[in-house]
Amino acid sequence: MSVVKKKISSKEKSKREHFLQIYTPLIIFVVLAVFAVIMIVNTSISNTQTIQQWADISAILIIVPVLFSILVFLALIILLVVGFGKLLKWIPVHFSNFHVFIMKIAIFIMNGSNKIVFPVINARSKLFSLKSLWKKGRI
Repeated sequence: MSVVKKKISSKEKSKREHFLQIYTPLIIFVVLAVFAVIMIVNTSISNTQTIQQWADISAILIIVPVLFSILVFLALIILLVVGFGKLLKWIPVHFSNFHVFIMKIAIFIMNGSNKIVFPVINARSKLFSLKSLWKKGRI
């Protein structure tokens, strides 16, 4: 017995692979999406309590990964802060001088803002003391 093999041309192979790789997943996805919509409509008509439970579950499934990623990001920030704190002891003199210069600028800005706000705070405190004396005189 001789086995006769049918030779498939490359054009037919290409069409077959095109169908298998593009249209098959697309058809499966569309069928699943239509099925999901039908199930959601049927569920929403029959039971509103179930919808609330599924909404809570989906909210948890969305929130937990976000919280986990925020926790990882917070841990990285804490490690950076601790690392920079240790690096400040190891950095060369020029970087240390730059850090001192930045701190002097920050102190200068704080002193300037305190001088600007001081008259307002002083006036309010004097006004409050006058009001309290005025109330005591009336009693």
